[in-house]
Amino acid sequence: MTYRAALLTVAALVLLASREASFCQGGGCSTACGDGPAPEAPLTIVRAAAPIRLDFSAGGEVNQIHAAAYVGNGMVGTPIEAFTPSGSERSHTSARMDPGRYYILVSFWWSRFIDRGSSGRAFLVEIVSP
Repeated sequence: MTYRAALLTVAALVLLASREASFCQGGGCSTACGDGPAPEAPLTIVRAAAPIRLDFSAGGEVNQIHAAAYVGNGMVGTPIEAFTPSGSERSHTSARMDPGRYYILVSFWWSRFIDRGSSGRAFLVEIVSP
């Protein structure tokens, strides 16, 4: 079982997540990993003013979160911003996201007593002025 409980919230609205992207899970004597094409994420429209704060909800077993934000509908070109909240932080205030559409790819690394791994999800958000 991979890790599926992570959420991303902007302006108190939970964004719809894609299916699981790449993942790895290991424990005991085995490891399983899988990769696929960049996942398609359902669009969530959020009314918010800059600066945009991204809040991650993840269980205590999540020990690292990394995200990259791209302008537009997918993972095209170079991200406008990539970040890893430090330590147990679960939020990031964007210096680059203004009103517009963004594809955000998020990786979560987790560790439990019997296993450990990583999982990725994508989010598509359109920020509109309030």
